Amino acid sequence: MTASAPPASRKSSIAGAIGNFIEWFDYGIYGFMAVTIAEVFFDDSNPTAALLATFGVFALPVITRPLGGIVFARYGDRIGRKKTLALVLILMSLSTASIGMIPSYASIGVLAPILLVVARIVQGFSAGGEYAGGAALIAESAPPPRRAFLVSWMPSSTGFGLLAGSLFSFAVAHAVTPDQLTQWGWRIGFLLALPLGLIGLYIRLRLEETQAFRQLVADDEVASSPLRETLRTQGANVLRVAGIALGQTVCYYVVLVYTPTFLRTELGYSPDDSLITTSIAIVTYAVAIPIAGGISDRIGRKPLMYVGAIAMLVLVFPAFLLLPSGTLAVIGVLQAALGGLALGCYTGPLVCTWVELFPTRVRYSGVSLGFNLSVIASVSSPFILTWLIDVAGSDLMPAWYIFAAVAVSLATLFTVPETAPRKTATDAFAAPATGAESELRPGAYA
Repeated sequence: MTASAPPASRKSSIAGAIGNFIEWFDYGIYGFMAVTIAEVFFDDSNPTAALLATFGVFALPVITRPLGGIVFARYGDRIGRKKTLALVLILMSLSTASIGMIPSYASIGVLAPILLVVARIVQGFSAGGEYAGGAALIAESAPPPRRAFLVSWMPSSTGFGLLAGSLFSFAVAHAVTPDQLTQWGWRIGFLLALPLGLIGLYIRLRLEETQAFRQLVADDEVASSPLRETLRTQGANVLRVAGIALGQTVCYYVVLVYTPTFLRTELGYSPDDSLITTSIAIVTYAVAIPIAGGISDRIGRKPLMYVGAIAMLVLVFPAFLLLPSGTLAVIGVLQAALGGLALGCYTGPLVCTWVELFPTRVRYSGVSLGFNLSVIASVSSPFILTWLIDVAGSDLMPAWYIFAAVAVSLATLFTVPETAPRKTATDAFAAPATGAESELRPGAYA
C-alpha cells in the first residue's frame, strides 16, 4: 500500500480486496484446469462439446450474479458494508470448496455436472455482492487524496488472484501424474477456498463499519428501498457504470482468462507456454492498476481511462493478427501490452469512478447494478468465443468482441462527469449532503 494512507484505510483495502482475490483464485484454477474439468465432469467422447459445456458452466454466474448483486446490495445499503461482505465471503468460500468435493462423471454420471452447476450458481450469487461492496467499503474509508489508489487494489486483486490460481494449478499439474491430476490433483485449489475464506472472514469481522454509513444511520437517512431509489434517482449513472465497465470486463475475460485456453486449443501451444505469456500479462495488469489509480488522484480519472481505452482499440487487432504467427516472446509482449498496460491504465481509476458517481445511501446498489450488467456480457466470453470460432473458423473473433465492447465504453465515457475530488468543486464523501439534492446531483457523494 502506501505510508501516506492511514492504517484503517489500508486495513479496509485488504478486507475489501481479499474476497475478490478468493473469487479470482477460483477463476484462475477453473480457467487453467478447463480441459481437465471437461474430462472429469462431462462425457469426453466429443472434446469440443465437453469444453463448451465446461465454459458454459463457467458462464453460469451470468444468471445468478445480477440477482445476488440486487439482494446483497439491498442489505449493504440497509445494514452496512461490513456485515454484508462477511456473509458474501462465507457463501463464496463454501461454494468454491464444494466444487473440489464433487465426484466425477465416471462415478455418479449426470449428477456430477448437475452438482457442478449448483455450485457455480451459488458462487455467482455470492460474487454478485462482492465487488460493489468491497469497492464501497474501501472508498468510504479512504482519504480523498489517495482514494483511487486505495480503491484500485480491488481490481488489482483480481489479477493477483487469477495469477495465483493459475500458478498454483501449474505447480499441481507438474507435481502429479496426468492420471493423478484427473483423479484428485485438480481438486486441491478449490478446497483451499476454505482456509482462505476463514482468513478473509477474520479480517472483515474485525473492521468497523465505514464512517459514511454510520453517519447515514445516525441521521436516519438509510434508504428504505435502495433498489427502487437507485432506479428512480440514479438510473443514468447505473447505465454509465455498465457502459464504462463493459470494455474492461470483456477485455479482462478474453485476454487474461480465455486466452490461455485459446492458445492451447486453437493455436496448439503447450499449457506451459500459454501460462508463461498470460502470467506476464497478468503481472503487468496487476501492477499497472495501482500506478494508474495513483496518477488519477493527481490529474483526474478520465484522462487515464481515455488513454487506456484508445490503446486497447489500437492494439487489439494487431495483437490477434500476430498471435498465430508470432513467437512466444512476441505473444508475451502483445498480451502484456493489451491485457496489461492498456487494460491496467483504463482499470486503475475505473472502480473509484463508479463509487464516486453515487451517494452513500445507494452506492452499493448503484455500483452493483451497473457492474453486474456489464458482467452479463463479459463472463460469457469464453463460451461465446469458443462457439464463434468453431462456427466462423476465424481466430479474429476475440478481437472483434473486444473492439465492440471497448468502443461502447469509450462512447459512454464522454457522458461521465469527472469525479476526482481535486478536479471538482466539492468532495461530498468528505462533506455529506442530505435529501434529494445529494441524491440527484451528478457525481455527488454523500
